[in-house]
Amino acid sequence: MKAIPESQLPALYRAADRGAVVGQRRLMRATVLRLGSLVAAATFGSFSLNSGRLDIAAVLSATALATALVTDVYLLTMRPDRQWHEARTTAESAKTLAWRYLVGGEPFGLHEDEEKTDRLLHDRYSEITNGIHEFAPVPPDDGAAQVTETMRAVRALPLDERRRHYAVGRIHDQRSWYTAKAIHHDNRAARWSVTLAAMEALGLVGAVLNAGQVIDLDLPGIIAAAAAAGVAWLQTRQHQNLAASYSVTALELGDIASRLDRPSTEQEWARFVEETEKVLSREQMLWWNSHN
Repeated sequence: MKAIPESQLPALYRAADRGAVVGQRRLMRATVLRLGSLVAAATFGSFSLNSGRLDIAAVLSATALATALVTDVYLLTMRPDRQWHEARTTAESAKTLAWRYLVGGEPFGLHEDEEKTDRLLHDRYSEITNGIHEFAPVPPDDGAAQVTETMRAVRALPLDERRRHYAVGRIHDQRSWYTAKAIHHDNRAARWSVTLAAMEALGLVGAVLNAGQVIDLDLPGIIAAAAAAGVAWLQTRQHQNLAASYSVTALELGDIASRLDRPSTEQEWARFVEETEKVLSREQMLWWNSHN
């Protein structure tokens, strides 16, 4: 069974997901530019490169500082971090509502009146959109609705088929995603730890060479600036915290997958889906808190 394509998920999810991608990309690019400019300023400021009455190195250092300042102003005024965080939270909130509705999870169980259920879903989406302040969700070009025909078709299937859709498209998909991300962030955290340790050792060597007047360059200062930039980048990416958090969520989803066949009635299934979505929502809340 193939997973439900994202093109068949609600328009709000797709618009917010795109907004999150754009916000994250802008934040990361601006952060790299800012930190790189500060390192460049420290590097050019450590020596002189005279050309007549002009010190080219000083000019380059001033240019790098000006670039860092402009980038700071951009980050403080445009706040791409807030756009990213709010858009991602909006997308995940819309997605969890969609999956609850798709497979008959609480509060959209099949034991409820369908007209009342549809109205409740639209009310929940309205609550989400009314809380958006930091980004403007652009509707998809295909004019997708908040409740697509595929969503209604899956919801109308027997319990066993909805269970398989939920297993493939939600639980296994999210478990694979969290597992891959946990490995990715754990590897990145390890690499950055080794890199920063190597930079500190290189700075120590530079200090010894300066003390012995072997070189006439503020190598320790340059390396210290680069190391500080590396630490700031790690704080932005939070590799170690994310690796631990994603690993726990992947393990929890593995446990949930092992209990997937236990619910035998619509009421039991609705509660099971609700509990599963609470696990995923809790991870999203932890992510939100770690970035704010």
